[in-house]
Amino acid sequence: MLTVSQKATILGKAGFDVPACPAGDAAPDASAAASPAMQAWAQAVEAMYVGYVAARAAKSLRDAEESRQADMLRRLSLNAWAA
Repeated sequence: MLTVSQKATILGKAGFDVPACPAGDAAPDASAAASPAMQAWAQAVEAMYVGYVAARAAKSLRDAEESRQADMLRRLSLNAWAA
């Protein structure tokens, strides 16, 4: 399971504008995690990450369907030329 900080890093590398962590660059400790600002940041990052993962899954499904259709068209074309 990824931490919120790891998810924020992944989102940042993927080009998302991730809000800055209220605790700064240091890893959040138990007392910082209880603060309302930290909870709001964590919720924002979690929401962004869910959207990111859903978009990647949808793209993978689209790519797989496109590949399947292209393969089917290639096979139909080869059968048409062979006949």
